[in-house]
Amino acid sequence: MNKKVFLYNIESFRKKLLLRTSIVLSMFALFLIYNTFQLPGSERGKFLMIFVPLFFLLVWFLKKSFNKQIDILKNGRVEIEGGMLKQFVSGGSCSTVRLKDIEKIIHDKFGSYDRLVIETKEKIYPIVNIKDFAEFKQIVESSSNLKAELDETEAGIYTIRTALFFIPSLLFVAAIYIPALATQFSFLNKQTAMLFININLIIFFLYMPEKKNYILPGFSLKRRMLFISLMIFFFQVYTALSKAGVFDREPKI
Repeated sequence: MNKKVFLYNIESFRKKLLLRTSIVLSMFALFLIYNTFQLPGSERGKFLMIFVPLFFLLVWFLKKSFNKQIDILKNGRVEIEGGMLKQFVSGGSCSTVRLKDIEKIIHDKFGSYDRLVIETKEKIYPIVNIKDFAEFKQIVESSSNLKAELDETEAGIYTIRTALFFIPSLLFVAAIYIPALATQFSFLNKQTAMLFININLIIFFLYMPEKKNYILPGFSLKRRMLFISLMIFFFQVYTALSKAGVFDREPKI
């Protein structure tokens, strides 16, 4: 077999990743601005001194993740020649597998991209976001004499299980608009509802199902969303404590 080289679809990946990153940073910045104006003027400076560095920490974290993932695709490729499949990654390292040694092939979706998970006795080789995926899959199947198993299970966020996770938040919000309850319990207000919803989000992301990354588990969607939710939680707690006067200093006598 003549050598076939398959490249990754970098531009498609870059656009989607840039869009997701921009949305996350925009939401975080808007939340920061909103909370700044919820505080009294005397507290805004202290609030910004604490949380603006955290915002830049988030920017650094997302930038690192962005560059790392783009670098992997730029320096990566997959080659098939002489019954061997070679997967090159950034740094010059190469994973090699004999097509005859493949025991199982799974075709699934990772994010919004087609992925081929190739399994041997020793290792698992996930290959995702190939430009000419249909041709790549056909060559792997014919060379290994195996048919790829189609895995259509979704590990998405928008599922029935998600709705069940947020029933407590929905009940809390509904209670705010019941006058008899809202007047009897002072904690039933919009600010507390936002805090409650965010805690619900943190619990959800902790138990959110997620397909295995196999390559970069540290940059998974689950970890990013947990990081952002925790930062927002700190914002909310600080704002609530500031309004309660916890950070006020008593005048010296």
